[in-house]
Amino acid sequence: MYIMKLGSTSTVKSLDRGLDILEYVAGCSKPPSFSQLLRSLGIPRSSLFHLLTNLLSRNFLERDPQTERYRLGAEIVAIARKVQRPSLSDRVTPFLRQLSVEMSETCGFYIQVGDSVEVVASAISTQALSYTMKVGMNAPLYAVSAGKIVLSELPSEELSQYLARVTFAPVTPQTARSKTRLKKELQKIKATGFAHSREEFTLGITAIATAVRSETNFYGAINLAVPTARFTPDRETDFREALRRTAQIIAKEISRDL
Repeated sequence: MYIMKLGSTSTVKSLDRGLDILEYVAGCSKPPSFSQLLRSLGIPRSSLFHLLTNLLSRNFLERDPQTERYRLGAEIVAIARKVQRPSLSDRVTPFLRQLSVEMSETCGFYIQVGDSVEVVASAISTQALSYTMKVGMNAPLYAVSAGKIVLSELPSEELSQYLARVTFAPVTPQTARSKTRLKKELQKIKATGFAHSREEFTLGITAIATAVRSETNFYGAINLAVPTARFTPDRETDFREALRRTAQIIAKEISRDL
């Protein structure tokens, strides 16, 4: 007979019983019947019926329509996949490292968090003069290249709402302080697919970014953060091509599980 796990810290009997059902079904060599569950778990008939109904409705269990026996449902499988799936940072980082090595510059992947962007993953250049981009770092949307990409991707209504509430803080003397200037920049970004931050967040650093997206979904932005002295017109051509290529690869990687 299956022994329920009773402990002094247990306070929600129905939850314990639901977990006991799942553990028991998972451990059976063959899908159990209602009678087998009733006999083995020692749960009152009416309680067992309602628990099974709930678990079936949430797809934690499935019942074979012919044998009326129970097996683990699709939701259990989905949860297991989520647990086993590498984090977004782990999945993106290898591609950023390749980009960083190729360009000999620091790069990062950003997502929108409110009116800011946050660094989810980064790869730091090994050059003596380079920018250190820390995971978890936040920056205003209007001040960094990745943030401007996010703004360029917003529906017109959301962009209007953002512009109505935003207050520009002068992070550096170069930071945008005019909504008119920002709107002109966004128009150019939409036309070219690339955004810049020319010492607007960090003095001495020029950054260029592009969107990571599929045909239907926007996932975030990747950028290269380069000491301004090394950000030459010839190198910018290479930066754009490398960013475009890497963005496509990362978008495919992210979209695989969607």
